[in-house]
Amino acid sequence: MLLNKTLHALKKRLDESGNMEILAEQGNIHTVHCSFNPPVESGKLQTFQEESKLMLPEDVREFLSQHNGARLYEMILGSNNIGGGLLVYSLEEIKKTRAILQSLSEFIPIGYVFENHLLIGRTAVDQDCPNYLYIAGTILKPEPLHLNLELFLDRFVVSQGSNFWDWPNYTAKNYYNHS
Repeated sequence: MLLNKTLHALKKRLDESGNMEILAEQGNIHTVHCSFNPPVESGKLQTFQEESKLMLPEDVREFLSQHNGARLYEMILGSNNIGGGLLVYSLEEIKKTRAILQSLSEFIPIGYVFENHLLIGRTAVDQDCPNYLYIAGTILKPEPLHLNLELFLDRFVVSQGSNFWDWPNYTAKNYYNHS
């Protein structure tokens, strides 16, 4: 499975503290930190799905069975972790965030990246559509990413923690007006 290969390759690049240097946009070099929670406890995933009446996609279940949450590409400045990057929610964080985001009942929050919520579209999952992942900023208007978690994580790792989903919006004509 692509998810396993991506996570394995990422972990191989990390030092013993979970840090690595990356080449970022505009020629910058940053130190980032990645940390992974232990797997979800046996039976809790099934109980969560039964109690919440939410069927999580296979790749999300696979991720949680390996890591009940993770923090990827958090920025390190000196010896201080200044945040950023991607937070993949644990089951508890999914429950808490879902309670907070009640207006988005058709979505299941599974992460937070660059001040945006990562969401599973329940309709897409119910229709067995593999492109179930959405992103919603502060105005909470979900936009489709046309991805699943497995592809999102692969692209996030390959882009070294960049907001790759915004890249098509920047052309040579408008890029220099925003940087």
